[in-house]
Amino acid sequence: MPVSQSDWRRLAEVLSVVLNNAMDDDSIVAKAVAMSEIPIIDFAPFLSGDPAGKQAVASQVAQALENVGFFYLTGHGVPAELRAAIFDRSADFFHLPLEQRRRYKTTEDWNRGWIQSDPGETLTADSRVFEQYRIQREFAPDDPDLLTGSVFCQPNRWPAEVPGFDRDCSAYFDAMVELSRHLLHAFALGIGVAEDRFDPWFTKPIAQISLMYYPPLPDDVGNEVKNTIAHTDDGPITILAQGDIPGLEIKLPNGAWIAAPPIPGAYTINVGNMMMWWSNGRFRSTLHRVRNTSRVERFSVPFFSNADEDVVVAPLPELVERDGKARFAPMHVGELLSRFYKTFKYEPYKDNAAA
Repeated sequence: MPVSQSDWRRLAEVLSVVLNNAMDDDSIVAKAVAMSEIPIIDFAPFLSGDPAGKQAVASQVAQALENVGFFYLTGHGVPAELRAAIFDRSADFFHLPLEQRRRYKTTEDWNRGWIQSDPGETLTADSRVFEQYRIQREFAPDDPDLLTGSVFCQPNRWPAEVPGFDRDCSAYFDAMVELSRHLLHAFALGIGVAEDRFDPWFTKPIAQISLMYYPPLPDDVGNEVKNTIAHTDDGPITILAQGDIPGLEIKLPNGAWIAAPPIPGAYTINVGNMMMWWSNGRFRSTLHRVRNTSRVERFSVPFFSNADEDVVVAPLPELVERDGKARFAPMHVGELLSRFYKTFKYEPYKDNAAA
C-alpha cells in the first residue's frame, strides 16, 4: 500500500518542527551517569527456550524500551572471536590510504560500500565527521532479485586489499540476522502479542551492517560539533557493537543527554521508528548522537534490522484495539528507506503521529 502525498507532507512538517527542537539542545553536554540509567539485560534465559525465562526477559526488554529506548545486552551468544574479527577488518579497511578507500565509494545507483561525510571547511553544529562502510545481504549471482533494479538488491563491494573482509563481514552479518530474530520475538512477547508476530515481515529483510570510523574531534571545537548529529533510527532494531572508545550519547525522556559508554562484550540495543510505530508508541525511538572527544580514533559496528522492502508498517491491530486508536500513520518500508539510502542523510526524529 503506497503512502499518500498528504502523509508525506504531514511527516515533512513534523520533521521540520522536531529538527529545530532537536538542534536547539544538541549542544548540551552529555552527563556521565550511573550505568543503572541504561538497563543491562542478560539474554541467556531467553535463548535457553524456557517459557518462563523468555517471558521474564521479554518483560525486562519491554520496560527498558518504554522508559529509555536503549539497553545493554549480555548473554547474547555471539562469539567473541566474531566480534573481534569484524573490528579487525574494519580497522584494516579504514587504515588503507584514502585513494584505495575511494575505489569502493557508494553511488546513488550502488549504495553499498564506502561513504565519507563532508564536514565542510569549518566544523559547525550541522557537520558530520565520520566514515562508513555499508554491507547488506549477499545475493547469489543468479538471484532474480538482482534483476529488479531495487536500490536494496545489489551485490556488496568487497575490498580486495583487505584479506578475509568478505568472509568475516558475511559471517558477522549472518550472526546479527539471527540475533535480531530472537530480539523481535522478545519484543513481541514484551508487548503481549504472539512471539512470531513479526516473522512474516522479515523474509528478505533490508538489513545492514555499517562499519563506522569516527576520527577524534579537534580540541578547539565547541559542544555543538559532533561526529553525528542527533537522530533516531528508521528501522525496528539497531544492534550496536561499540569498540573500546566511548562517544555514544542518548537523550533521556526528561530531556537530559547522557553518555552510553561501551560495556565489554555487551551489545547496545535500541529500537527505531518502525518498532515505535508497530508498538503504537509503547516502545520509544530515542534521539542519540556520537561525539568522539577521546583524541584517538573510534570504531563501532551497528547492525540495522529492517523489514522487507514491500512491508507497510502500521500499529498492530491488537494494540490499536487495546489503546482505542492508531497513534501513527502507515509507512511503506521501501519508500521510507530509499530516501536515506540514496542521499545518506541522517534524518531527525520522525513523529509520524496520526492526526
